[in-house]
Amino acid sequence: MKRSYLYFLALLITLYPVKTTTAQNHYIDKIVLDAGHGGYDPGARGNKSKEKIITLAIALEAGQIIEEKFPGIEVIYTRKEDHFVKLHDRAKIANENAADLFISIHCNSNPSTKPFGTETYVMGLHKSQENLEVAKTENAAILLEEDHAQQYDGFDPNLDEDYIMLNVFQSANIEQSLDFSQILQDRMKTTAGMYDRGVRQAGFVVLYLTTMPGVLLETGFLSNPGEEKYLMEKENQEKIAEAIAEAVGDYKKLIESKFEALSISNNRNVPTVNRQINKVYRIEFARMKSQKPDDHKMFNGMKDVWYYNDNGQYCYTFGYAGSFDKIKGL
Repeated sequence: MKRSYLYFLALLITLYPVKTTTAQNHYIDKIVLDAGHGGYDPGARGNKSKEKIITLAIALEAGQIIEEKFPGIEVIYTRKEDHFVKLHDRAKIANENAADLFISIHCNSNPSTKPFGTETYVMGLHKSQENLEVAKTENAAILLEEDHAQQYDGFDPNLDEDYIMLNVFQSANIEQSLDFSQILQDRMKTTAGMYDRGVRQAGFVVLYLTTMPGVLLETGFLSNPGEEKYLMEKENQEKIAEAIAEAVGDYKKLIESKFEALSISNNRNVPTVNRQINKVYRIEFARMKSQKPDDHKMFNGMKDVWYYNDNGQYCYTFGYAGSFDKIKGL
């Protein structure tokens, strides 16, 4: 697919998953834990450590805690052992499983040994050169893929100008991603006892390829000797895993309370045929400050138009399907 067409398509429609409202369903019931790097891609290196080993240990521990604390949540891993997974395959795993949340776990690094602390990224504009450099470091993994030129349509993680086009992918998921990122940072500070470097935005390939809210967590700096020692200790890895699990629980409560408060008109309900489907995919085509009448010209020729309210905005969608592939066809 040509890059220009890909970006046009992303601006034209947003694929947005919407859960049906039944007593048995959980709005947040499937998450993906992505342990950064792996195999022949070690990621950042400390004096005695490799990022790929630490991120895997944290991801596996976090998944176990989530499953124990929240039995209704299914945890999916992009990798459960030390092997390389392409960035687009990580996103594919999340998309094909129709996940509700994507968490990519990493360790940071810096030419200086002074920086320390944890930070969480969402897909968006680079607010500083430092953010851009972090994105470049994490995106460099695509250069290890033999077919990266074709898979990423010529995207070069080393070229500043290539990141400009990624910025159009600040989709409808950005608000939920920011909600979770702040919750995660708070938990990393209180539960894991790490210094809070804040929530940031940058162009991470693995985030722009996913179709659900997602974040990239930089747990700490392996370039800082003290923090490297902290991250290597199993007890501290468990604390970080606990922080991730608690953040998932907090986010689950937040999102479910928001959905329960939605006001949806009877004549724009999801069709009855979909009541038994756990998740319904729809195409969002407009966001309005005011509600439009049923006979408005913007709905001409459109079937199954339905809206929901998101922080005062009327978000209009059409079509419905029980799988991501079917809605892509539409």
